[in-house]
Amino acid sequence: EVETAKAQVQAKEVAIIQADVMEKQRTTEEDLAKAEPMVEAAMAALNTLDKKDLGEAKTMAKPPAGVDDVFAATMVLLANVHPNVVVQKNGKVKDKSWDACKKQLLGSIPEYIDYLKGIKTGVDERTIPKMNFKEVHELIDLEHFTPEIIMTKNKAAAGLCSFVVNIVMYYEVVVTVEPKRKALQEANDQLESANSTLKTVMDQVAELESKLAKLTAELNAANAEKQEALDTVEKGQKKLDLAQRLTNALASENVRWAENILTMEADKELLTGDVLLASAFISYVGPFTKVFRDKLTAQIFTPYLKDNLLKAVGENGVVPLSAAPDPLKILTNNAEIATWGADGLPADQVSIENGTIVSSSARWPLLIDPQLQGIKWLRQKESAPERNLQVVRLGQSDLLRKLERALENGYTLLIENIGETLDAVLNPVIQRAAIKRGKKSYVKIGDTEVEFHKDFQLYLHTKLSNPHYPPEIQAEATLINFTVTAAGLEDQLLALVVRKERLDLALLSEDLVKQQNDFTIKIKELEDNILFKLANAEGDITEDVELIEGLESTKKIANEIAVKQVLAASTQAQIKLTSEKYRSVANRSSLMFFLMNDLVKMHTYYIYSLEAFTTVFYRGIDLVPNVLLTEDAPPLPDGAPEGTVAAEGKPREATDAELAARCVVVINSITRTVFNYIRRGLFEMDKLTVATILTLRIAVNDNTLTSEEVEYLIEGKMSPDPGNMGPLSEWLPTSIWPRIKALEGLKRFAGLGDSMQSDSDEWQKWFDSEMPEVAKFPGDYQKSLSAFDRLIVLRAMRPDRVTTSLRSWIDEMMGKEYVFQKPFDMAATFAETSNQTPTFFVLFAGVDPTPWVENLGKEKGVTFENGNFKNISMGQGQEKPAEAVVESFAKNGGWVMLQNCHLMQSWVPKLERLLEVVQENAHPDFRCFISAEPPPIASWKNMPESLMQGSVKVANEAPSDIKSNITRGWANFTHDRIEGCTKKTEFKACLFALCWFHSIVLGRRRFGQQGWSRKYSFNTGDLTICANVLQAYLEANPVVPWDDLRYIFGEIMYGGHITDAWDRRTCNSYLSVLVNDQLFNGLELGPGFRSADPTTLDYEGYLTYVDEKLPADSPTMFGLHPNAEIGYLTNWTVSIFETILSLGGGGGGGAGSGVSAVKESMEYFTKTLPEQFQMLTIMETAEPLLGLESGPFVVVALQECQRMNGLISEIRRSLIELDKGMKGQLNMSQPMEDLIKAISINQWPGRNPFSQCRWESKAWPSMKNLIAEFADMMLRIQQLATWSSELITPFSVWLPGLFNPTSYLTAVMQVTARRTGLPLDQMTTETHVTTFLKHDTIDYYPTDGAFIHGLYIEGARWPTGEEAGEPELVTGTPVAGTLVDGRLKELLPPLPVIYVKAVAVQSTWEPSAVGYLRRVADIYECPVYITSFRGHT
Repeated sequence: EVETAKAQVQAKEVAIIQADVMEKQRTTEEDLAKAEPMVEAAMAALNTLDKKDLGEAKTMAKPPAGVDDVFAATMVLLANVHPNVVVQKNGKVKDKSWDACKKQLLGSIPEYIDYLKGIKTGVDERTIPKMNFKEVHELIDLEHFTPEIIMTKNKAAAGLCSFVVNIVMYYEVVVTVEPKRKALQEANDQLESANSTLKTVMDQVAELESKLAKLTAELNAANAEKQEALDTVEKGQKKLDLAQRLTNALASENVRWAENILTMEADKELLTGDVLLASAFISYVGPFTKVFRDKLTAQIFTPYLKDNLLKAVGENGVVPLSAAPDPLKILTNNAEIATWGADGLPADQVSIENGTIVSSSARWPLLIDPQLQGIKWLRQKESAPERNLQVVRLGQSDLLRKLERALENGYTLLIENIGETLDAVLNPVIQRAAIKRGKKSYVKIGDTEVEFHKDFQLYLHTKLSNPHYPPEIQAEATLINFTVTAAGLEDQLLALVVRKERLDLALLSEDLVKQQNDFTIKIKELEDNILFKLANAEGDITEDVELIEGLESTKKIANEIAVKQVLAASTQAQIKLTSEKYRSVANRSSLMFFLMNDLVKMHTYYIYSLEAFTTVFYRGIDLVPNVLLTEDAPPLPDGAPEGTVAAEGKPREATDAELAARCVVVINSITRTVFNYIRRGLFEMDKLTVATILTLRIAVNDNTLTSEEVEYLIEGKMSPDPGNMGPLSEWLPTSIWPRIKALEGLKRFAGLGDSMQSDSDEWQKWFDSEMPEVAKFPGDYQKSLSAFDRLIVLRAMRPDRVTTSLRSWIDEMMGKEYVFQKPFDMAATFAETSNQTPTFFVLFAGVDPTPWVENLGKEKGVTFENGNFKNISMGQGQEKPAEAVVESFAKNGGWVMLQNCHLMQSWVPKLERLLEVVQENAHPDFRCFISAEPPPIASWKNMPESLMQGSVKVANEAPSDIKSNITRGWANFTHDRIEGCTKKTEFKACLFALCWFHSIVLGRRRFGQQGWSRKYSFNTGDLTICANVLQAYLEANPVVPWDDLRYIFGEIMYGGHITDAWDRRTCNSYLSVLVNDQLFNGLELGPGFRSADPTTLDYEGYLTYVDEKLPADSPTMFGLHPNAEIGYLTNWTVSIFETILSLGGGGGGGAGSGVSAVKESMEYFTKTLPEQFQMLTIMETAEPLLGLESGPFVVVALQECQRMNGLISEIRRSLIELDKGMKGQLNMSQPMEDLIKAISINQWPGRNPFSQCRWESKAWPSMKNLIAEFADMMLRIQQLATWSSELITPFSVWLPGLFNPTSYLTAVMQVTARRTGLPLDQMTTETHVTTFLKHDTIDYYPTDGAFIHGLYIEGARWPTGEEAGEPELVTGTPVAGTLVDGRLKELLPPLPVIYVKAVAVQSTWEPSAVGYLRRVADIYECPVYITSFRGHT
């Protein structure tokens, strides 16, 4: 210890000396550091010297003043250094002159510069005499000895000047520091001596401490041995405790793990088949519906795998496939599903399957997501910051930039709202066409190669409900159908209903669901954590305290969660029990949505989004007031003061009966609200159809009707073999009897045909009644048949009364509001709009929505004058102004009306996107109104789907009755306009007649082809222009130019629309009757309605006259037979049920029953279809006949047989292909699908213009359904078979039974021309109606012509028998009768056999596009059409 103390004292002394040395060293170094810049400046100055400059200086005889002093200064510094410098004995320079300098120093300039550079080293080493620096001061102190001054004289001298000045300064600093250096050296010597002494002392101390450490170690060893014994005992006890804790913590897991091991071992053996099935599930089922997915999995994939795996393992082997395989079990787990649920994926089975496919597919997912549920989930699923989700659209300007960024960094890219095609630039990414370079992959985007990060994820999304993608997209992407299912939507709507009705339960349920999801995820994490810790534990596990405590904590949490899960499950069960009481509301709401969803098949404008439906659904609930239920309040005590108010009862829950009653009210409110929302956007012709579909679907859904009953109503079934009509043939049309016999398939109509035959008179009375829908049924049917049964009977026997009966039935089932619509209310419609919801007006002739919007705007202070209303009629160049207004009003508030958007079909997708963008932050007062004309064909699109889905649609058609049309037409003119005409009396009369004509022309359209054989776009513009012409002609002529006016109106204005010659004749006939001089004398404009006296009525007087005198609408007012309305109503009935069929029926049977019916029809057609005609045999028979007089008839027969062969061949081929396709022997093609669709709805395949099936193209024009036209084809084949057997022309040919009837008429002229020798181009035909009622009674060929039969007449009839009068002979053939009015309900009476006679053209006949017109008063020139559709046929 003593020695140690000495050493410590010595160490302190050394420390003091060391500190002194450090301080001296610091000050010395600081002084030297100050000198460094001087040296650097000096050396820098030397570096600026240029040998060339010095060389030039050397050549100077006499340098500028001061330059010689600089060079002299360098001589002084180099004295006794440079050997050439001559010095005196005292060391001073002998001669400082310029000449001496040049001679001594500048002889070798490089040597001169090197010596100058060495001066610094000399200063540091003390080798340069002090005298030099003393002598040089004489020169440095000169006033001009500065670099700046010298620079003005010589550049080289200036550099030398700077060097001299700085090196001298450096020297002086170094001289100053020298004493400090010596002091520092002495201090270092002292320090070294002290350190030596200290070392000696420390060595002694170290030796002593070594001895002490040895003794201490021996003591510690003894103590450690003692402690080790104590620690071993304690460790053993702790290990025992930890082992017991570990055993307790894992005791409950032991059984489960043991069971899981057994299960996993068993599953391992089945893994091959299960994984194969799961792979097939991912690869193939995505695009399909739930029903078809289950069918594929259970009935196709699983049996196929079992059969082939069994072959592989042998009969005694174990098939590696689970007994009830579930792909989801292989691909996902409850925790992952819970995570998806937390991200917003609906909880129904289809959505879970979709989530599984999205998460498991190696190909990029393409979501078919019209209801936007899938994209909502994806946005949340990929919302983590590290995924950096990028949402883009095709056509977006920064699409490629975002794609490249996502590819390089491994981000997620979502391309939303794609159409049916993709940009070619995306193909390499979609195809994963990666290029491998080293460890990295690259993909080419256009001309750029981008790194393909392994974490990159691409999602494709479309809102199209039924897209058709090319095979390459289907092969490279995984299509996944996120279309909501009925069951899934019902569950979602149930949650919404409960949230509206019982918010407390909804919130509790949501919390519990979220809690259960979190629990499931947490338990999975905890279980995985336990296994991970156990698997990665090192050494003796019973010694890992942290591990065991962690396991205990984990297990404790898991047990707590398990207990909470049980409690939550119990609570959820109670909530579910209460929620299920609202199931009926959700069920009806789901039905309403799918009705809305199906309407797009009727017209592309009838498309709605789930979001729009949800809004209307909520409104339906909100319209039902929520009554607070309370317990009965306690009675007031006796003697209570007067005026005392009884206490209110406590709130209580509704009883089951009260809740059921409220659900009925809510259901009715939702149904009514949704229907009114739909109906407001429907065309007038479709309103009854949609009401019928709704009523039928509700009836089937509520089990009021069966699908079979609905099928009988919709399909109007016909029996292929109805049998004999018996006495009914006297009055019942033959076309109705097969329908009556088909009804016997329903139990309640069993024996209907026999009953009708036995009660023929009673049924005839019912059939002939004006309103059979309310007339009494014969026999017991009046009591046994319901209102719906009556509908079925009317559909079969009196289709013209079905629409009236449908209204009554819908009224009875649903209520009057489903049949009778209130007038359009713009204010009520506006109340349903928002800044997020545009209003879409459908434009019709005579309808302008502008006043509706403007008048409402005035009420709300939104006008053009106020600057917050803008009406833009879209056309070329209006795109930018429209976009600017939309953006401005969306920001600041205002109404914009964009009219005639159908004219801007290429721009409206931009409008759609613009509205989506601006609506995100739109001003509350922003509204967008859009108008467009509907496309000419219902299945065509002229507006974007998403724009139509979310908009409030308004289709307010103008009424088609005469009164509405004439009132609206008259309103185009004013009192002042009439009074301003110089011939106002004539103008009033003619203008009113013109308005009447306009009303008739428009009104006839509702009668279909009987009104006009083609559709014409007559409009208000025609009326107003004709009025202008009328006024101009009246004022320009002394008398009314009737002929001129009729010609302009009928041939130019209205006639300009008309393309059919017979329609033009109709138009001109009206004008000839209505526009003549009798207008001033009470001309009868229509039955019971005469032209008013223009001298007594003014503008308003004509309106009053119409209101008081105009009779009710009827076909006769339009110049049509009453049967025209029956025909119109019949066609309307057919149209309604054809539309319902195209939508999938009214309440629909399952898919299986549809396939079964198709197969039955296919078997019937295949079995019934005859073989083709043997053309070789027929040609052999025909060859000798072609040159004979009857040769043209033989040619017709040959042509007809060939065309029939083409049709038979096509039918047989397509049926065989479809059979193979349904058996899986061929891939299903679009023509096969079209054929299935047509057969299932009893439509002749190919009738739909978009169908790829070719039956229609091979057949003849027809409007019959499949069964009727097939039967018609068999009759045609029968006629051809008889005709072609020996090629003898029948006495009477069934003319409509030919593919080309005109060819037979031409053959008649050819045969006559051959016989008479007349030129064929100077011949035509004329027709005579014979007295033969049945063609099979004819046994001769007429002279110069032929007999034909099978024609019908519409709008009139031909009398027979005595009614026809005495017959006349025309070249030996008896003919009789004239055209007479048709009988009521006899729409298409058959014509007797017709004698077609070939005659020579007379010079007085007028040639026209439709033949030779004779213009003879007693001959009616009647058009002949192949079908009742008329038009081009």
